[in-house]
Amino acid sequence: MPEFLVDTWYFIARFNRFDAHHRVAQQIQARIRGVYVTHYGVLSEFLAYFSGHGEVARLEAAGSVRDALRDFKVLPLDRHLFERALKLYEDRRDKEYSLVDCMSMAIMRDRGIQHVLTNDHHFVQEGFTLLNT
Repeated sequence: MPEFLVDTWYFIARFNRFDAHHRVAQQIQARIRGVYVTHYGVLSEFLAYFSGHGEVARLEAAGSVRDALRDFKVLPLDRHLFERALKLYEDRRDKEYSLVDCMSMAIMRDRGIQHVLTNDHHFVQEGFTLLNT
């Protein structure tokens, strides 16, 4: 089964029915078959995004993360990954990559994952293929 990296964009679009990309995220879920891979950094970013949206949104976002922990392959973060991501972050001073993006890119390289569920063009700059339509 092919693996696909799931970025924060997908989680936000899939969870938030008012998001401009919600329908696209639903279509991706219906169309793409394989193993969905993410990591704790992405899930942390997702929760941070909804932290200021009120109690209901926070509880629903936490429920979505619990679902992801059950349904997705969620990879841990460790010092080695953090340091590799930090190196990429430092090396790409001319880019606007977040550290979480750098973690995702390192994981994708490690696992041979080519496709990422996101609309973040930074992944294209590193040679990956976006799945956002």
